Amino acid sequence: MMLKKAHLWAQKELKGYVERPRLEADILLAHLLNCRREELILKEIEDINFEALKPLIERRKNQEPIEYITNKVSFYDFELYIAQGALIPRPESEILVDKALELIKRYNIKKVAEIGIGSGALSIAIARHSDVSIEASDISKDALKIAQKNIENFNLADRIKLQECNMFDCFSDFDLLISNPPYIDPDFELEKNVADFEPHTALFAPNKGLELLFKILEEIKSKNIKYAICEMGYDQKEPLTNFANEISLSGKLEFYKDLAGHDRGFVYICE
Repeated sequence: MMLKKAHLWAQKELKGYVERPRLEADILLAHLLNCRREELILKEIEDINFEALKPLIERRKNQEPIEYITNKVSFYDFELYIAQGALIPRPESEILVDKALELIKRYNIKKVAEIGIGSGALSIAIARHSDVSIEASDISKDALKIAQKNIENFNLADRIKLQECNMFDCFSDFDLLISNPPYIDPDFELEKNVADFEPHTALFAPNKGLELLFKILEEIKSKNIKYAICEMGYDQKEPLTNFANEISLSGKLEFYKDLAGHDRGFVYICE
């Protein structure tokens, strides 16, 4: 099948299943041809392996995230390898990176710890824009494999060290803690593309999504952590503030918003 005909077919098949069928047809065809989307116009006479294209279209019609189909996701100012087993990094998490880089510069931070590294997006972005060393953990073997692949792709294996462990069990010496932990209420009904494909261990947490966030605040207090940045849900500012007061957290807890104006995370500083 010629490229133009394949594109029209793919676009027609995706219509009604995705919001932007033409764009996604471009992305899947570029993935199949191993080229950039912008280069498709230069391949007008190229034949397409239609039998290889059909399953890609069917996967997308079944609402599988296009990032898992192409094994690519853009984050911050680079592109990551992604696959099922690690949460797809969201644009909102780029704010956490910016906050971390601000603290690193302001307080001359040299050692960072990340709880739940997932694909490696946060640690890699921070390492690419600073000279810190990073220890990172995850409880998922699949996520650690994906993170390791990305770390090696960016030649950062000497600065980002991975461990399979739960929460703080493997960290001993660091200045700044970062985390995008599971914070969704298990009773919340997610869209099919998230619920059916992304790892639930990276999405849901008990106690209306608050359990791990509370645990992080407890660990900040018990281990006298000076700096921390953590992503959270849009409706969790009040319970987190109340809990911080209950445990007499001594430092300053400030909340930040995402681009939509929703509460999205907190920064903790204890000077």
